[in-house]
Amino acid sequence: MRFLADGPLIPDELLIARDEGRVVFFCGAGVSKECAGLPLFFELAEDVIKGLKVDEEEPACKILKEAQKLNQRPGVGGLIPADRIFGLLENSFDIKDIEAEVAKALKPNSSVDLSAHRIMLDLASTPDGNTRIVTTNFDLLFESCEPELTQSSYPRLPDPHRNDEFKGIVHLHGHVDKDYSKAAGDGFILSSRGFGRAYLAEGWATSFIKSVLDKYVVVFIGYTADDPPVQYLLEALNSISKSPDKIYAFQDGPVDKAEAKWRPKGVKAIAYNASGDHKTLWKPWSSWKYI
Repeated sequence: MRFLADGPLIPDELLIARDEGRVVFFCGAGVSKECAGLPLFFELAEDVIKGLKVDEEEPACKILKEAQKLNQRPGVGGLIPADRIFGLLENSFDIKDIEAEVAKALKPNSSVDLSAHRIMLDLASTPDGNTRIVTTNFDLLFESCEPELTQSSYPRLPDPHRNDEFKGIVHLHGHVDKDYSKAAGDGFILSSRGFGRAYLAEGWATSFIKSVLDKYVVVFIGYTADDPPVQYLLEALNSISKSPDKIYAFQDGPVDKAEAKWRPKGVKAIAYNASGDHKTLWKPWSSWKYI
């Protein structure tokens, strides 16, 4: 179904699953970028490098510049993932200082636009009155919309098989403290080292997502196919078994190109025309209500 003439074509089976409360939205940095204006992962790395006053000759600076050049060239984006840059920073700086700069870079202004987050909370509301969103973002913008929502974070994640436990906002990679001055709890999953621990060595993130997929349909929104969370997640799932046919991702661009980016990862792409911004992705949601 297409709610607007220029909007994405959403598969009927996904509409039905959502209306039955069987969809879990995974929200990436693009959700906090669209209306709230928070940085994407590479922009975040750049902000942290500036905040730490990293010398231009340091490897992290050099690799960031190369990554930025590559990302401007069609077809080669993602060759240098942002988690490698944070890994290099961890070799030279205290992790607490890095996390403090991350939190500082993500602090929203007092008039922040929470429209995209409110839309996602509406979409993620189930017929039984629960809300389920999993996010790899560190900010607390969902909580700013609805402070009463249940919040959980790694490594103490809810059991997806228990409806009374799996609800609210799940911060899969950690989150900031209330003052946006540092990481709360056990810190952020930022670097290749952290991702490797979460998805491979210890595997708690992989186990959680596999349990989600046992019961729900997953929809990625606010990600690209090359984002580190997506790469680690799908590689880890493929190491266990073939990716189940229960994952969708919204992707800007023509249908053939969108599908080409996600198909090798076992994910169904839902294409939309960004046209310089992503309003065609967000405009239709007010029409997507329970029947």
